[in-house]
Amino acid sequence: MGWQAGTGLGTSGEGIVIPVESKLRPKGMGLAFKGFREKTEQSKVEARRRGEIVSEEEEEATIKRSRKTKVQVQGERSDAWKRPKKVKRKVEHKTYEQIIAEAGQEAISAGIGQIIDATGATPREIASLAEVSIASWTPTAEPMRLPELRHNLRLITEACKNDLDGLAREARALEERKKWVRNEDQRLRKQVEEEAELISSLQQVHLVVDDINTQAKEASSTYEPSLEPFSASFDKLVGHYPKEFDRYRLDEIVIAAIAPVVRRMLAQWKPLEEPAEFTAKFRLWRKALKMSVPDESQHDQVQVYGSSTVITTSAPLVEKPMTPYESLIWNAWLPKVRSAINNDWSPEDPQPAVRLYEAWSSLLPPFVRDNFFDQLILPKVHKAVSDWNPRRHRVPLQRIVFPWLPHIGLRLEDVLGDARRKVKSLLRGWVVADGMPEDLMVWKDVFSAGDWDAMLLKYIVPKLGARLRDDFRINPRQQDMIPLQDVLAWEGALRPSIFSQILETEFFPKWLDVLYIWLIQPKPSFEEVSQWYQFWKQTFPENVQTMPGVAKGFTRGLQLMNKAIELGPEAPTRLPRPEHKLAPSPSASATVSRQGTPKARPSRTQEITFRSIVEDYASSHNLLFMPTGRAHEKSRMPLFRVSQNVDKGGILVYILDDAVWAPDGDEYRAITLENMVLRATKG
Repeated sequence: MGWQAGTGLGTSGEGIVIPVESKLRPKGMGLAFKGFREKTEQSKVEARRRGEIVSEEEEEATIKRSRKTKVQVQGERSDAWKRPKKVKRKVEHKTYEQIIAEAGQEAISAGIGQIIDATGATPREIASLAEVSIASWTPTAEPMRLPELRHNLRLITEACKNDLDGLAREARALEERKKWVRNEDQRLRKQVEEEAELISSLQQVHLVVDDINTQAKEASSTYEPSLEPFSASFDKLVGHYPKEFDRYRLDEIVIAAIAPVVRRMLAQWKPLEEPAEFTAKFRLWRKALKMSVPDESQHDQVQVYGSSTVITTSAPLVEKPMTPYESLIWNAWLPKVRSAINNDWSPEDPQPAVRLYEAWSSLLPPFVRDNFFDQLILPKVHKAVSDWNPRRHRVPLQRIVFPWLPHIGLRLEDVLGDARRKVKSLLRGWVVADGMPEDLMVWKDVFSAGDWDAMLLKYIVPKLGARLRDDFRINPRQQDMIPLQDVLAWEGALRPSIFSQILETEFFPKWLDVLYIWLIQPKPSFEEVSQWYQFWKQTFPENVQTMPGVAKGFTRGLQLMNKAIELGPEAPTRLPRPEHKLAPSPSASATVSRQGTPKARPSRTQEITFRSIVEDYASSHNLLFMPTGRAHEKSRMPLFRVSQNVDKGGILVYILDDAVWAPDGDEYRAITLENMVLRATKG
């Protein structure tokens, strides 16, 4: 096409001379990324041929910068999750005064006078040489600025700063050491003073102990033994040196000093005649003897005699050695008391032993008190109760048992169990003609309400009914009141409903029959009948007259008298004969009472159960709470009858989950105690 080598393209040769070249762009780099120039060697030659300026250094720098940027980007992307981004830290310069102040000391004056900074264009006054290093240094061609000197001074300043930091750390360590040395010195001085005071007090204690030893030797050689000389020394030892007394267990010295004297005095002592002997002195020396404070709240603990083994209901066995005082009581006091109780004391006269225990109870260790009861007192009391007979013994049973009840704690139920059996045995053999047993009412509080009623229903009520039925006769001309008086004597012991039923079934049928016979006579004297009626009504006490059965009987008699007055001469033929219900036989009463006798509670203490609460509530409303001998079909719980009478009425209930269940249609439902009383009264 007419082109010649060495000339440019185009008609005038202004085009390119060298053919177009291609340049490979780095991998992953976009157009003009980070200022990347894509000119090839061919384009640069053509540009120079046209007279354009081309810089080779700029091109190389651009290429290097783009490569470096690419490597940094790739590195940052790969390490972004491994290490945090570096942040340039700002260096803070501190003066010598600041370093010393941080070390805890006051800055020491340099003592070099005024400092002039002549490194600048104009001289100026500065506070310290550190301000020279703070000023920025800029390169300059002026020979007066001395850049080498400023650089060396900066190096010297940094070296001095490091030295000052080390000295400051050492100063802090020395200050802490000084504080520790001062504290240790104070502690040791205080310890030395305490040891000196202890030595002085022990010397004084030693003198007091020597005095006690001397007094003990003198007391052992005197004819009349006495504990009085020891009082002053014991008071001084306990009052002036309480810490040393507890720390060195000086109660051993006290017991060792008085033990020979106490044994001599106990040999002449009569415990039953002089129970309070030595007690005043022992109470005065309570701290010196280190008596344990009695804990009256622990009623569930019994200690085995001869050792301090404590038996509780919840804690394991804990054995402790005897203290010196406990050893003195066990080896000196207890043998003397044991001899007196076994040889000279009778349970029928309990007061000497009771006074002895009351005088010493607060001074005795627990295991000694338990041994006193278990080995000395209660065995003789049990034997006396089992041998007691009202015909042979003049001493009442309660005189043997009752004085010990406030003191024996958990042993109460064992003693009362024997006494209750003896009372039941007494009532089993009792006859109405002997009269009401003396002091029987004092035992009423010993029995629960249910046990008391069951015992009387079993042993007393049948005999009272038989007494009225067999021995009592209504005779207006010659009346024998002794059988009725024997029955009326039991009015306070029996429940009103039971007592009223006895009179209603055994007395009033006979009384109404005699009244009827009198009224059907041809010409009865109504004035005499009225007087006879008033006589019998006044025979009963007022509280007996208000009983439902008694009031009903007298009301029937009054109605019979009024009916006879209305009939007049026709009374002998038209006056209706009073009707009587069939009275229950003594055997039936005994059967009911046997069914009503509750089982004895197995617990050692008087147990308060929901059943006992229901019994007491029913008793307070004059109702009987008696077992029926049957069980509920579904719950299989025993059924009880709550009623006003023994043989009829009332409702059937059973007790489950601290609730009273009564019939409601075909099912039993829980009811309140008030509802139970209301339904039993209506029934």
